[in-house]
Amino acid sequence: MNLERAGPVLCFGEVLVRLSTGPGTKFSNAAEMAVHVGGAESNVAALLAQLGHAVEMITALPNSALGDLCLSDLRRHGIGTSKLVRGEGRLGLYFFEPNGTGGRIIYDRSDSVFAAQAGEIDWLALPADARWFHLSGINLALGGKPAASALTAVAAMTNAGVPVSFDVNHRASLWDGKSEAELAAVRDIAGLADVLFASPIDISRLLGRDRPGDSADDRRAASQAAFAAFDRLQQVASTQRIFGQANQHLSARIDTREREYETNPAPLGDAIDRIGSGDAFAGAVIDGILRGRAPEQCANAGLAAAVAKHGMSGDRWIGTRQELEAFDPFRAGDVRR
Repeated sequence: MNLERAGPVLCFGEVLVRLSTGPGTKFSNAAEMAVHVGGAESNVAALLAQLGHAVEMITALPNSALGDLCLSDLRRHGIGTSKLVRGEGRLGLYFFEPNGTGGRIIYDRSDSVFAAQAGEIDWLALPADARWFHLSGINLALGGKPAASALTAVAAMTNAGVPVSFDVNHRASLWDGKSEAELAAVRDIAGLADVLFASPIDISRLLGRDRPGDSADDRRAASQAAFAAFDRLQQVASTQRIFGQANQHLSARIDTREREYETNPAPLGDAIDRIGSGDAFAGAVIDGILRGRAPEQCANAGLAAAVAKHGMSGDRWIGTRQELEAFDPFRAGDVRR
């Protein structure tokens, strides 16, 4: 990977508005909902921008009040918006019904401006001014223009020598009814990525392997299979959520071709909002790579960001580099005075 390139980190994906019920409130009897701006790639962009990186969000937003809300949110978090597209149409939404560290999500994003206009992005021009490119498999699950644009984007970036990170980010409800050819596009992009965010189950789905076990050896074997399948791949990063009788724990792992590192499991306690925790992990790992940190440091920072995100409402990790580096995911919180 060429980490000496100048320019911003580019993140490509749909920006959504999220409507959430309160804890213990079902959709069917909700009297009000909280509004947050989110979307996987923009969550990564927000963390990187808050940590001091130049970041541009590559997306399409409607010419509407909701589009203005998203634009304002991106700018408020320090994300560049000069390269996004705007047009007539609707904004994608999703609804979240929390339940402890779990919950239920319903998407309402069909025929959004992003779905209609993702193909209007000039991918031939963007790589010249890019340090890094990040996207997720959600673009491919949406099909149509977002999927085609994602494939065009990654080809343009790799041809120009821009490092690419790809988060498989499998969403079962979005893949329902998709063809084998559409599913194969995920493998195509994984084959062009330098850094892959994927669980062993994601890798088994990509490579047509049997469902893996849960041991550290199984996780290493899954990563080695990915390295064998994808010549360009340099790192595989993932988290593992461990469900106990009383609470949950989260661990983080990074594999390279030569070695592996896995953190100890960190307790999650009483989570406020787990949505976006995987994006916080990805953003912190990318930050570490861009700063030349060792895989161990990247995994530890990713774990800290993911655990901290469980205590924050909304899709975004919010904070500063000082706060991220000071946060210890293995110690219970206390009041800071």
